[in-house]
Amino acid sequence: MTSSMILFALLLQGSPSPLVDQWQLIILTLVLTGLLCLLNISLAVFYRNRRLLEVVSYYVVCGIELVIWVFALLLQLHVVTRVPFPLPPGLPINRAMIGAALAFGIGLSPVAYWHRINVSELPKRLAKDAEVMKARSGGGVRIRSNTPGEWMN
Repeated sequence: MTSSMILFALLLQGSPSPLVDQWQLIILTLVLTGLLCLLNISLAVFYRNRRLLEVVSYYVVCGIELVIWVFALLLQLHVVTRVPFPLPPGLPINRAMIGAALAFGIGLSPVAYWHRINVSELPKRLAKDAEVMKARSGGGVRIRSNTPGEWMN
């Protein structure tokens, strides 16, 4: 009962979420979008010989992440003072949380799409990899000849 009263009092003060500070979340969004932008650029360079659509998707998402990064930087520097997206009062989330979640989702979407695996195929892939490892090692477990018991006594 007391915690719900504290939560209600904090909501009345104008803080949309008493659990997360908006300015810390904006800084997290700056770091997150910067790293995801670098990730998408590096993947575009690393996979430059693949299909053009894949490489272009990395660059497009990098551009979107860069726009989100610039907007978060302008928010942090107080150049932009209001975000023109009103939310209904009383929600347990704020616009900074929505922006951080969108930045994370958008930044990882090409990686998740182009490098996806089917979970139902995973046991088959593991069995195939085990066969390859057995073939490389000579058909079984290799026993070292320089075990500690040989030289300790």
